[in-house]
Amino acid sequence: MSLNTIAEWFIPDAIRQDAEGLIRARTVVSVGLLAGLIAPLFALSYFKLHHPAMGTGILLGGIAMLLGPLLLKLSGALRLVAQLIVLVMYLMVCWMVYVNGGIMSTSIMWFAVVPFAAIFVSGRRAGIVWTLLTFVMIAVMFLLSAAGDIPPTPIAHEELPILQAKSLIGLTLVVLSLALANDRAKSRSFAKLEQAREAAELATQAMKQMMEQVTHSISAASNESRDIAGSTQMIARTMNEQRNRAEDMVVIAQQMAVVTSQNAAQSHCATSMAANAGHAANGGGQAMDQAVNQLNQAGEVIMHAVERMEDLGERSAEVNGIVQLIRDIADQTNLLALNAAIEAARAGEMGRGFAVVADEVRKLAERTQHATLDIEQKIGLIVSGTNEAIDAIRNGNAQVRAGREHAVDAQQRLAGIIRDTHALAQLLREVSQAEENQNTGFARFAGDITAVGDSSRTLSGETDTIASATERLDRLMAELGDNMRQFQLAAS
Repeated sequence: MSLNTIAEWFIPDAIRQDAEGLIRARTVVSVGLLAGLIAPLFALSYFKLHHPAMGTGILLGGIAMLLGPLLLKLSGALRLVAQLIVLVMYLMVCWMVYVNGGIMSTSIMWFAVVPFAAIFVSGRRAGIVWTLLTFVMIAVMFLLSAAGDIPPTPIAHEELPILQAKSLIGLTLVVLSLALANDRAKSRSFAKLEQAREAAELATQAMKQMMEQVTHSISAASNESRDIAGSTQMIARTMNEQRNRAEDMVVIAQQMAVVTSQNAAQSHCATSMAANAGHAANGGGQAMDQAVNQLNQAGEVIMHAVERMEDLGERSAEVNGIVQLIRDIADQTNLLALNAAIEAARAGEMGRGFAVVADEVRKLAERTQHATLDIEQKIGLIVSGTNEAIDAIRNGNAQVRAGREHAVDAQQRLAGIIRDTHALAQLLREVSQAEENQNTGFARFAGDITAVGDSSRTLSGETDTIASATERLDRLMAELGDNMRQFQLAAS
């Protein structure tokens, strides 16, 4: 892989679109790579002369300049990388002069490289700025040397001529390399311009061939245009005849649309009447359903009342048994009270108190007997009334059941009428829908016929316009053919 190929790899695609930027990028990459290769050689010679400060400064500067092309590849910032390389070169020369004897150093001549490098990699304006900075630094080194603030160099005096010769050789090589890199970049750009010129000449020849083909195509199109003009005139006559027929069809279609619209209106009225009858029948059916439901509810209520009354009768019979039990208890109590009174009489004075209690128990038993008789009579009346109410409710329930059966029969008959009414309404809706569809179809047909008539009239006018335009196009094609032949003669 050659050095040029390596240098081209560091240049981003975005910079290649600008010819001037491409030249400067190639110069920047060449300077960075050249400095990165030469710097270790000079650093090694100074390490051998036991001057580590000089060797380290040169080595670090070379590494920093070698990173410039890589930074250009990663960021694409050409102006920033160019200024960075010039700055690294400037600082490296300042360090070399400072640690190697100041204004009398063999490295002082390297200040001349800075303006050259700035001009080649950044342009004339940057070259002027760095030249002024170089003058300033030379003055600073002069003042430091005069004041004795420059550290002494460890290099022997007899080595200075050799270092001076090396510096001159290195300086010459660097300046030459800068010039060659810039010239090589310009040469490659000029080569691309030459390729562009050759491509333009090839494009001009292709344009001439294309113009010849266009001339032949125009001639053929002119012939076709005349044929089209004749066909268009024939089409225009045919379209006029079709327009007249379409207007007759429009009148007939409009009359048919009026008739079908009337039929659709009548069918719609019949459908509305059938729908109203269906709604009325639905209302009657709903009323009958409600009546049947109410009769069913009444029957259920009556059955529930019968059950409650029968249950009441059973409870009355149970109460009668309880009353009979109470009567028996009262009789037994009365008998016991009588026996107690007899025993108290036998006891004499000792049983007098017991006789009083026995008398009270007897009175209580008699009252219980009287109350029991009264309750028994009232319960008998309740049981009798309950039985009569049960009989009456059963008769009413039978009548309600008969009425419910009649209502159910009427409901079924009315449901049949409602179904027939809905079927009739559905049939009339279908007839009305068919009439509406027919009316819509006729209306669409009439609209289509009308649109066809309008389109025929429009197309007839457009056909006439096309015929006129085709004739004008024929004339223009002829004129264009003449112009193309004249252009061909002028190009030759």
